[in-house]
Amino acid sequence: MASPATARSPHLQPSDWIDAGFVRLASEGIDAVRVEVLARDVGVSKGSFYWHFRDREDLLGRMLARWEEEESSRQGEDTESGSAASRWAQFIERTADPARLRTEAGLRAWARRDERVARRVAAIEKNRAARIAAVLREVGFEEAAARAWSETFLLLCLGWLDRATRDREFQISSRGLGEFLSEAVLAASARTSAANR
Repeated sequence: MASPATARSPHLQPSDWIDAGFVRLASEGIDAVRVEVLARDVGVSKGSFYWHFRDREDLLGRMLARWEEEESSRQGEDTESGSAASRWAQFIERTADPARLRTEAGLRAWARRDERVARRVAAIEKNRAARIAAVLREVGFEEAAARAWSETFLLLCLGWLDRATRDREFQISSRGLGEFLSEAVLAASARTSAANR
């Protein structure tokens, strides 16, 4: 058995293991996020894992924490920078990213099996809906309409996520999620304007 000094890779950081965990989560689901599998993926011995993490649960907890931190950081960007139109464009770009869709699908599949994860995912979804509502208010939606449409757009995203990650041939008239969301917000705006006349 290698000594601790030789077992540790000087270049491997906890973030490398977390990255590898997200790759496996996105491609094969939470059951594939296993120490032995990840060690092969990053090209080190299984023992190297324990320099950075107590156990698999520690890794999974840090994966969730990173996801939440990234989402909180995005929330700050969405509320602090640029016009409502540019923030909406950033939201669409991130939401429609294929790699992100696969990760989000993996997280939600995991949440269906683990109540702790489900609570954390639900909190992030609530924050996303609030961010969407804030943008909608800024472009002229009334408070109640902004809240209602934000929930509709979030459900649209979640439905798209589910369908696109389980049906590789899924598409709507060659449009991606970004285009579909842009068209949906324009249609909602027109409908809301007409209702307010």
